[in-house]
Amino acid sequence: MPEPSNLSPQTLFCDATPPENAILVARTASPDYASLMGRINGLITDVGSITSHLASVAREFGVPALLDAGAATRTLVNGQEITLVADAAAVYQGVVIALAENALPTRRHIINSPMHTRLRAVLDKLSPLNLTDPQSLDFTPSGCQTLHDVIRFAHERAMYEMFGLTEAGPGETVAARLTTNIPFPLYFIDLGGGLSEGLTTCDEVTSENLESVPMKAVWRGLSHPGINWTGGIAVGARDFLTLMARGMSQRPGELPGGDSFAVISREYANLSAKFGYHYANLDAMVGDRPEDNYFSLQFSGGAGTQAGRSLRLSFLGEVLIRLGCKLRITGDLLDASMRGLAAADMEVVLDQLGRLLGASRLLDVAIASKADVDRMVAAFFRGDYDFFRLSQENRLADFYTPTGVWRRVTQEGRSLILEDGSGYGWGVSSGLASFMGRIVGVNYKKFLDNIGAYFYFPLAIAKESLVTDAVLRVRAQVSAGKIDQVAGLAFAIRDVGNYFVLRINALEDNFALFEYVNSKRLLRFKVAAAITLGEWYEISVVVQGRTLQGYLDGELKVEYTPDRPLQGFVGLWTRADAVSFFKELVIDATGKVLRLAS
Repeated sequence: MPEPSNLSPQTLFCDATPPENAILVARTASPDYASLMGRINGLITDVGSITSHLASVAREFGVPALLDAGAATRTLVNGQEITLVADAAAVYQGVVIALAENALPTRRHIINSPMHTRLRAVLDKLSPLNLTDPQSLDFTPSGCQTLHDVIRFAHERAMYEMFGLTEAGPGETVAARLTTNIPFPLYFIDLGGGLSEGLTTCDEVTSENLESVPMKAVWRGLSHPGINWTGGIAVGARDFLTLMARGMSQRPGELPGGDSFAVISREYANLSAKFGYHYANLDAMVGDRPEDNYFSLQFSGGAGTQAGRSLRLSFLGEVLIRLGCKLRITGDLLDASMRGLAAADMEVVLDQLGRLLGASRLLDVAIASKADVDRMVAAFFRGDYDFFRLSQENRLADFYTPTGVWRRVTQEGRSLILEDGSGYGWGVSSGLASFMGRIVGVNYKKFLDNIGAYFYFPLAIAKESLVTDAVLRVRAQVSAGKIDQVAGLAFAIRDVGNYFVLRINALEDNFALFEYVNSKRLLRFKVAAAITLGEWYEISVVVQGRTLQGYLDGELKVEYTPDRPLQGFVGLWTRADAVSFFKELVIDATGKVLRLAS
């Protein structure tokens, strides 16, 4: 706390040019207010810490500060006269002359003083970070040029040794890598209860094996179907395939920034995450005792300019404050924390935090202004996470559209959803595909499947469609396509690489069930069915427990029991260059009916 007798006799809510003797009253202890020190006589915030950057600056300037006051912005009025006694954590209505006369004068600004100049010169030798890529040949002890480089190098090597990524001797524990379609290499060390019991080093670890309560919540956010892992900026289909191929094929450490690590138990998780060129560390506890529950987050770095990184921190900070976090930003380092919530509420916040980390990966290289920050904060709380596709005309406001060219159209007075894949005929020309399809038939299709010539699967996911037991149906029409002529109903969508789809195929005249497991497509059931271009067909599925029944125009065609739960989102699906229409999507679950594309 500031020294005794720190008080001032007037209050003013945040103003760029505060009047004489003003006390700043603010919601948070934002570092942005540091520029006002020396021009204000006091500071009161609803939330904040005496160890924050703003508190430190206030102490340097001798400005009385009362942080974490709770409801100051709702209690005090702009222009109201008060007397602040910071060392007693007290605010008096009006001017208390006896107290005001004992106030200490505000200290002299230290910027450009001899001490400040010398400290600045020292920091220039200590703080710059040059070792940013662990895979670089320069990432060595001799490559360290500053103290920050030494710390970065030591941290990276310590993490590799801790997680057993060097050669492990007999009986030593090696970290388990999570198998996922997301290009995010993540290793776990289980302290007990964090992963499914009975796993061995021969078992593949997937998100289904996660038992750690906080880690499961964060992973739900990171893998949310609305998060576009192809990048923060919309990309074309060719770019999407290239990015996905790189993400799925690279070995650990080949992605920019290197591997990510998590130490987990049933109620605890410490995640050290690397997203390209920025870093996040999350420490969280979620159990039955609300007073023990907490999380803390540190976030820093980036590949953009200083302005871009600052704007991204501003975006992150505004979202975190609205989620109820305490926040401190110092330079390009963000610290956020929350504690005391019940387990269910803390899981919700950690889910949102996972979405925030996933959605903000590349924002520092694309965000341009404070207007972008405001727009993206509003979009985040609407559930729109693909920030740079928000301005697309005719976009599907009720859907996440990670891939595909989706838009609403009107035909004969009816609102339809169209996915137009006619511009996507890469790998082999559509003319050659059409010719070979007529000459060789289905075998040529299998050949194209084997080489991945047109592995492009447009997907639109209904935002409010997370269901378990449900009856789902949609009417679909295929109108064109040379490489493919398909349309389908996707369901049990956990993320963009794990879901089921029932689809019609006018080229092959069949009705089939496929499952996608970490972006690998697996045929589960197929039956002959005459499908005509330009005709409407009703595709429906009844999901109950782990059993599904698939129908075509009301006739049962498919029955299947998968080895995983069928909870997930619902969506629309096509493939390659197919041009497909959809209408009357109905999601009927436990008496609640959602109707879309009508």
